[in-house]
Amino acid sequence: MPFQERLAGWLKKFGQTLWFRVLYLALISLVVTALFPYTFSGSTACLILLLMPVTMFVIPYWIGERRNRRFIENGLIIFVIAVLAISAFQTSTVLGADPVELQSVSDPLLDPTLHLANGTVAPFHASEPTTYSFRVFFTSDKGGPPADYSVYANLTIIDGLSQSQRDFQLFAESSNDTKNGTWYNTSISLGTSIYGFGFFVHDRSGNWTATGSVLGPIAAPWPSYYGFFAYYTTLLLLIPLVFYFLIMFMWWYSARARRTRARMAEMASAKESKPTTMVEKAAKAAAFTCTNCGADVSEDDAKCPKCGAVFED
Repeated sequence: MPFQERLAGWLKKFGQTLWFRVLYLALISLVVTALFPYTFSGSTACLILLLMPVTMFVIPYWIGERRNRRFIENGLIIFVIAVLAISAFQTSTVLGADPVELQSVSDPLLDPTLHLANGTVAPFHASEPTTYSFRVFFTSDKGGPPADYSVYANLTIIDGLSQSQRDFQLFAESSNDTKNGTWYNTSISLGTSIYGFGFFVHDRSGNWTATGSVLGPIAAPWPSYYGFFAYYTTLLLLIPLVFYFLIMFMWWYSARARRTRARMAEMASAKESKPTTMVEKAAKAAAFTCTNCGADVSEDDAKCPKCGAVFED
């Protein structure tokens, strides 16, 4: 037997085993996991959230899956695997992240004459309660003494599912004119929760600017970050999961509607054929009857099969 035929036979047998299903579910889960980071890019987020459920449905359908129960199981299994894999990837990324420097963001609501740069926290990684130094460099195109401006570190504190925010004021390290730039800093004692931080500044007139925010300092243990990412990943992946079941429902409903229409067409055809047969039989019976005994005869009979009466043309 040629190698190609043996390979085709082996693949056909493998396609009927449980391991084949495990393989394609694992591959689809990896595809969903790889697509997940693109849900945070504004231009492609909606497309990716639609591509995920389409991939989850089309690949099993393409390889021959048609059972509703299998589709339901597939969706739930892929959802769980993707949540676990994405959470593990995000946790390892955060725990291995390098220190970052925050800069002022560009926004029409922010004052373009105020500038924050080189915003940091040190140490960036810690495994036990520690005192952290928050530091940022501030410049103002309008100038003025540091006392004319209030600089803050905005700290987001996450414990389990609870979240809170606190603002800590930073103090100028020198009395330099802010037009030339001034460093601000403060020290904050923190535990081992999950933290996010950023900086903002405002002047006496209420004009203000701010940096972006990032996770840090990295102080919580691995399980805390994993649980945090698993929770928010689950919430986000519920969107493609709902679309997946919507696609599955539309496929099931359209197939059911086709079967219903075919069944109704068969019933209508049967109802039409049955009266026609009865009418034909009645017409035949009424057209040829023996006048002597009333028996039914055919047009080809020369005499009555019952009484023997001879028919005249």
